[in-house]
Amino acid sequence: MSTFPPAITQLCHLLRQEEATCHQLLETVHTERAAIRTLAITDFHAINCRRLLILESLHSLANERQQLIQDLARHCGLRPGTGSIQELIDHLQDSSSDDLRAVYRSYMTVAKTVRDEIGQNVVLIEGIRSVVDQALSTGTPLSPVKDLYASDGQAIGTGRVNVLIHQQG
Repeated sequence: MSTFPPAITQLCHLLRQEEATCHQLLETVHTERAAIRTLAITDFHAINCRRLLILESLHSLANERQQLIQDLARHCGLRPGTGSIQELIDHLQDSSSDDLRAVYRSYMTVAKTVRDEIGQNVVLIEGIRSVVDQALSTGTPLSPVKDLYASDGQAIGTGRVNVLIHQQG
């Protein structure tokens, strides 16, 4: 068990790195929200590039963390394939588990905040999309052309042009 505390310390370090990276992602999400609110379409490319780099970093850290958890689980005699920090924390009964529990709780708080903030951006985007769809549908002419189909595939004789699919060929 002499290698146990350094491995726990390494796991805590990885979780702190993931938490710091989540904070970077959170900043990006807030930047994205500002761009959404102002419809600054030209800003989205840079925002998405930064987000991609952050997500790649998170993925790499998560892979490293997962490998360390599996190694620790094997060392502790837990069942093969154990991949949960919570299972590991529950198994540990020394002071290092308290440190790990606190670091993990802090990381999960930030990760949940990021998830919630991304959800708010999705709501904003859906709201804007809905307004644009309504604006495009308002006042569109009715088309008397034959061979028109509604979104459910039913043939109809007239309808708003932007909602119909015209049979070709």
